[in-house]
Amino acid sequence: MKRIAKHAIPVLMTVLIGMTVLVLSCADDERITIYDKNPRYWQYRGRPVLLLGGSDEDNLFNNPALMMRNLDTLAAVGGNYIRSTLSCRDEGNVWPYEKRGGLYDLDSFNPEFWNRLETSFREAGKRGIIVQIEFWATFDYYRDNWLVNPFNPKNNSSYTTDNTRLETEWDFHPARKPQEFFFSVPACNNDTMLLSYQEAFVRKVLEVSLPYGNVLYALDNETRAPEEWAVYWGGFIRGECEKLGVNIHLTEMWDQWDITHEDHRRTYGHPEVFSFTDISQNNWQEGQTHYDRLIWYRHNLASQPGGIRPMNNVKVYARLSGDRPNDYGIGIDRWWQNIFAGCASTRFHRPESGSGLDDDAQMMIGGARTFTDAFDIFSCESRIDLMGERDDNEAYCLAGDDGIYALYFPDGGTVVMKPREKVADWRIRWFDVETAEFASPETPDAIPGGGLVIDTPSDGKIWLALVEPAG
Repeated sequence: MKRIAKHAIPVLMTVLIGMTVLVLSCADDERITIYDKNPRYWQYRGRPVLLLGGSDEDNLFNNPALMMRNLDTLAAVGGNYIRSTLSCRDEGNVWPYEKRGGLYDLDSFNPEFWNRLETSFREAGKRGIIVQIEFWATFDYYRDNWLVNPFNPKNNSSYTTDNTRLETEWDFHPARKPQEFFFSVPACNNDTMLLSYQEAFVRKVLEVSLPYGNVLYALDNETRAPEEWAVYWGGFIRGECEKLGVNIHLTEMWDQWDITHEDHRRTYGHPEVFSFTDISQNNWQEGQTHYDRLIWYRHNLASQPGGIRPMNNVKVYARLSGDRPNDYGIGIDRWWQNIFAGCASTRFHRPESGSGLDDDAQMMIGGARTFTDAFDIFSCESRIDLMGERDDNEAYCLAGDDGIYALYFPDGGTVVMKPREKVADWRIRWFDVETAEFASPETPDAIPGGGLVIDTPSDGKIWLALVEPAG
């Protein structure tokens, strides 16, 4: 216990001293928070915001040159959302700790790592971009990555396999067998030596990030860790922030691809620590199933303690290699479906598992920003029930309180729309995402009973539209 106190007290003192200026650094109304008029969405700097993103890496902060290029490109096309898992396993990355005599010293932080991380928050904030971080980059703690990780007992001078529960090799995929690293908390292994260093790391992340209002927080990536791990860290982080009078938004990301699975209850079942959800793993689903599970999840949230809250998608998958070349278009469809299901965010995952920030991703982000700025998306409900003669995955609808309807056709098509309002004359404005332009208004064909025939200008491509009273 003397060993723990020796390093933990100075680290905590540093954090508290460094954070006394938090209120001056970022006022509460400048932070990203849940939109007060519709908790499905976020608001930032006092205004509601739809988070649209894509990037070529998931840990951009650890590749400074790529980070600056991606931030500039994203901002130029209207994007405002990146992922930042605190990963260090790629070429050119740096780890959070200093190395002395060939071993990492877990009592000594590496300034370069923390400077890169803080720079990412600052530069993203300048461009109005939200950064969603993950404290524990799951895959850094497994297989070959574990062999070079500073937390591996053989790589540091701070502890050994004798005074922790850790092993020096862990040749398992995270989905097969969770690492002992993720069982350190009191309700599991109660590995006090390891836990003290984990807590110091988390405090340091908070010290660096809390002065910035453009940060959302997640614990893990695709985790199979026990529920006790998530609850402990959720409570620990909440407690540290409460000491400083700062309110953050935190979630966990479970590995199950089926978001109706019981594992996902571990997030929405703990509203005291998790104020939003990340359902990125649903983005392995396709077509109508992908959308239906989003709607199921939203309805389920409404019945849970804590109720409706933002549903984020920090990763939208599309395998670009191997035996599934058609996944590219499926990934784009998933990205748009997230918007039309009322999700708070949607972001293209990095290549080779997503579109990243390639030309098509830039086109979609820019088109989505222009299109969603043309109506009040924050007052809309997802209502495919208002469309008749619709095939699975043919068309999607957002219905606004103001009588405006937004439509999305992944591949063209024809549906019969049934507006809720009794309006004599309607108009439709088609939006071509490839040009990011609206066509001149047209009058849709009406059918007896108040239905409107909505027929896309062509098939074989994405079409969007606004249907609104002609007046």
